[in-house]
Amino acid sequence: MLSKEVPECALRGAVLEHVGGLGTLVSADRLACDDYAPLTNGGPVILEGTVGQPGGAIRARGLLLPLREDPFDIARGHLGAQAALHASDVSTNPPSSGAHYVAAKVRSGLTRSTDPLDAHTGALIRGLTIGDTRAFDERVLETFRRAGLSHLLAVSGSNVAVVLATAGLLLRRVALVTRLLLAASALSFFVLVVGPEPSVLRAAVMGGIGLAALAWGERAEPLQALGVALTILLLVRPGMLFSVGLHLSAAATAGIVLWADPLARRLRGLPRPLALALGATLGAQFAVAPIVVVVFGEASLIAPLANVLAFPAVAPATVLGLAAGTVGAASVPLGMAVAYVAAPFARWILVVGNALGEPRWASIEVGHSWGWVLAVPVLATAVRTLMRNRGDGPTRGPEGGPTKPAG
Repeated sequence: MLSKEVPECALRGAVLEHVGGLGTLVSADRLACDDYAPLTNGGPVILEGTVGQPGGAIRARGLLLPLREDPFDIARGHLGAQAALHASDVSTNPPSSGAHYVAAKVRSGLTRSTDPLDAHTGALIRGLTIGDTRAFDERVLETFRRAGLSHLLAVSGSNVAVVLATAGLLLRRVALVTRLLLAASALSFFVLVVGPEPSVLRAAVMGGIGLAALAWGERAEPLQALGVALTILLLVRPGMLFSVGLHLSAAATAGIVLWADPLARRLRGLPRPLALALGATLGAQFAVAPIVVVVFGEASLIAPLANVLAFPAVAPATVLGLAAGTVGAASVPLGMAVAYVAAPFARWILVVGNALGEPRWASIEVGHSWGWVLAVPVLATAVRTLMRNRGDGPTRGPEGGPTKPAG
């Protein structure tokens, strides 16, 4: 009955991006449907599952379905999809040249370099590095969620910070203009490799603002940079207004900026790096708590401890994972050697996630409406902090030093 009501179409186009559980967004460069004239430049269409590689060519045939009014298809529409293709026949080709080709080689190099590791370790390195969680079993995903570590399995702003920090360290002896250009190139390429996740785009735009400010001899004020980044993203992709990933990323960033340093200064008995890590974790967890409860109806009680324990291993595992993918694109044996160096850091994160996410009390179910109640003290504390910072002078950055507004 369905096949009589909707047309069967042949699509030729390119893979635009993978959008997690929502499917794969592709361009309908040519769409030929039964009983209709062929259409060129038909706009984005969504396919089920993870199909092909971004930048690669795709041919598909199936039923072209209008998007429905359920939340699933509404979310697809916010991404720009104009219809869904229920494909019965799909063929893809990987990118053959250009930046997408190099990015695909890095992703493939990472997969081949981590394949010899045990399944969970290799999967975690890929999750930390490019957000690929397809090899994770449900038990590990569940324990990480209960431990408050599931954000590590989705590429986030912290990955962007690691990329920029590593680029800055490697290029510290290079002239400023060259250093900024190379850092911007590294940032752009990283986004291309991992895909345009909302949290990555937010952090990338903020990173770009910071680099631009440095080029002008200034330092970007973090909250101003966050506001400008969100404005730019929503102007370019208005549908991201409804992205939970963007909501969580923005809230976590604001929490770190507002409260990481004040909390760290109150932890005088701890070494400064540990105090900052704990302050950042507590600030981020406090800021995202209302959103997590509203969306997921769950609160992790163990998340602050789990994140502090996992924190020292995250950056090394991520940097070495990126290195394994980059080296593995040229030489798989060398990429495997780098992956073996990354493995102990990934295993430590697995130990933390499994040990702290296993107990029943690690997280509790909370009514979704309680998120709105939690939002009141969070917003009140944010307003009080902003007013205090306004009276004390420039907002302090995560490292405790004063920042001054860009421009």
